[in-house]
Amino acid sequence: MILPDSILIKRGVILHSTIFEYIDHGKFFVIIGEDEDNYVGLFFINSNINHFNRKQELLEMQYPLLKRDYNFLDYDSFLCCTEITTLNKKRLSDSFSTNETEYKGSLQQDHLDEVLTLVRNSKLFTDEEKEIYFK
Repeated sequence: MILPDSILIKRGVILHSTIFEYIDHGKFFVIIGEDEDNYVGLFFINSNINHFNRKQELLEMQYPLLKRDYNFLDYDSFLCCTEITTLNKKRLSDSFSTNETEYKGSLQQDHLDEVLTLVRNSKLFTDEEKEIYFK
């Protein structure tokens, strides 16, 4: 699927892709920001909270996404806001033409606002990361 001209890759966009070589299945993810080096920052959507993330500060960074709010989800899930993953913009753009990536929607504005407040106030991210990805 080629990305429609009306869809911009911007903060809050939700995509599904198989381009992550270290993950053996397709993943939903949310674009959260970008830097000057043509990379996008993203957070993955998981069906469950990773059992290794039992520290309270990590558990607090699991933002619930309900199936009733996002019709492409098969069940209630979590946006894992514990780590920024970066991805080359050209690689992401090319992955639409090879059908590796598909546009699914966007975070609801109130959810995006809550996520940004969460990450901006978190001690998990450096001031530099906050300035680049969350401003």
